[in-house]
Amino acid sequence: MASNWTQMGGEFWGPWVLHDGRGCPVPAGTIVEVVSEDRFGFAMRTISTVTGGSYSSWNWDHFPELKRIIRYREKKPKGLQILEEQLVVDDAPVAPSRPKDVTPPALR
Repeated sequence: MASNWTQMGGEFWGPWVLHDGRGCPVPAGTIVEVVSEDRFGFAMRTISTVTGGSYSSWNWDHFPELKRIIRYREKKPKGLQILEEQLVVDDAPVAPSRPKDVTPPALR
């Protein structure tokens, strides 16, 4: 996943990626926001789940019958957000424990 995530309305989105029209670059089930263009040059933004398959707007061979996706960004899954938040908490510095008395018994 990308490293430049942006938070919007409690959700995290990756950076915008220009699409080359050579099929879908993200796995099925991924939530994406896409900018697509129709044959008249009108663009629209939509949020959807990638379903896969070769007949789609990801493949520009089907343009102008279908719109063509010209850029996209991925949504970070909520479960991944929760895991990352837990890692931050687990990686927080822990107060050092009290040092044990290492004085030899003869000197006590």
